[in-house]
Amino acid sequence: MLFIKSGSRLVIVMKDMKEDRDMKEDRKGIKNREDEIEIDLVLLFKDFWKSFTRLWWVVLMLIFLGSGGFFAYNYFGYEPIYECGATFTVATGDGENGSYNFYYNSSTADQLSKTFPYILDSNFFRSTLLERLGKDRLNGSITSETIDNSNMVTMKVHSPNPQDAREILDVALEIYPETARFVLGSIQFNLLDEPETPTKPYNQIGTRQSLVLGGGVGGLLGMFLLGLSAFFRKTVRTPEEMNKITSLRCLASVPQVRFKARKKKKKQKIFVLDKRLSHSYRESLKALQLRLENSMKKNQGKVLLISSTDSGEGKSTLAVNLGELFAAQGKKVLLIDGDLRKQEDAEIIGIRDGAGLQDVVIEDKEATEMVQKIKENGIWFLGSRRPVKQPASILSSFRVREFILAMKEEMDYVIIDTPPCEIFQDAGILADYADNILYVVKYDYVSQRRVWEGISFLGGHSAKFLGYVFNSYPEFASEYGYGRYGYGKYGYGRQSYGKRKIYGEGGDEND
Repeated sequence: MLFIKSGSRLVIVMKDMKEDRDMKEDRKGIKNREDEIEIDLVLLFKDFWKSFTRLWWVVLMLIFLGSGGFFAYNYFGYEPIYECGATFTVATGDGENGSYNFYYNSSTADQLSKTFPYILDSNFFRSTLLERLGKDRLNGSITSETIDNSNMVTMKVHSPNPQDAREILDVALEIYPETARFVLGSIQFNLLDEPETPTKPYNQIGTRQSLVLGGGVGGLLGMFLLGLSAFFRKTVRTPEEMNKITSLRCLASVPQVRFKARKKKKKQKIFVLDKRLSHSYRESLKALQLRLENSMKKNQGKVLLISSTDSGEGKSTLAVNLGELFAAQGKKVLLIDGDLRKQEDAEIIGIRDGAGLQDVVIEDKEATEMVQKIKENGIWFLGSRRPVKQPASILSSFRVREFILAMKEEMDYVIIDTPPCEIFQDAGILADYADNILYVVKYDYVSQRRVWEGISFLGGHSAKFLGYVFNSYPEFASEYGYGRYGYGKYGYGRQSYGKRKIYGEGGDEND
């Protein structure tokens, strides 16, 4: 860019160098878009397969419905159609001298292919045909097909009556040379395949064929619907996709936990201190806990709110496990079950009913008398198993605010497990009592739009976002696998907050 001062004005002269740079950037943008299209196709196939594994019964149901529907239509609504056809060559010549030429050239063949169907559909041909038949309405349809680069023509008549089909074809072959004389000149037909009266419908379909055909149509419809579902499925699967909707940093990616088949019938509880869990799961939680601790020290915060967009994303299990990790390091940590509509933290921990936030408002007791210490993991806990129908008035009470402030002075850390922020306003009320927010995003579970709305909702409150955590993240989901971002280059304790650490196989199944 060159600046030239002229009087009191500043004239800006753009150089060709800028144009060259813009062209290079455009080419680079095109290449990036091509790469994105390739990646999208891979993700589309994965989404399609995932939809198929979940909704295969829909495809199977459509196959049965298609087979049954096609069979019923073929049985009750079937109308037989008979086909009568003739194949012949067209000779052009001088009718007065009686000389005809059955040879052809490319121009003659091209003229036949264009004019033959046109003459059949003309009003003159139709009126002449009806006059010769002695009828007011044509009980059938006439079609023709000219073989490419030849003077060979096939004419077919379709009619619900076999005799009408034969009669219409005979008359059409008789009058066509006369009606086409003004377009093609004098022509003559040389029949190669004599027409015969049809004996059975050409559109007759057997029972097995109708079932197979109907089932095929139903199956294709089902696969098409699954394809549409996969195409419009815009869930969050990678940190790169999260970068498109938020500037929050990815603090960790917690791998998916897989249980043995015989144990899947019973809901499994996941505890980070359980050494039977995968090494990658335990280390990912430890890395997350360390980053949270460092960030909260930097912000001088003690109250951490953990929320998610929808239920089933594993935030409750994550909250319990983070509390255990803090307690294992000698920290005095309190876990509060803030989901009064569906309190499940007590069940995850494995304790009976105790005092909850509703009791803080109702009972006149000291804050320290309301909480109980769990001997098994060393955390302090406030939560019951009694659901509250209208918790907004309880959470908005000044007693809840005073309780959290008192616990903030008493404890090293206070973790509040909230209900999903998309459904209720409860998480927003509790966000005004917290210092920091950790947002849980389950892999391939919630749409990008809904995640953005949930983060935006909590962003309007006083608590500060520390970042988000990917939960139930499979190893195959990204190229940043456990082997690449493991303990080598970006290992535990060495990765900065700006980096992303993706762990291997495993994940959180409880909410």
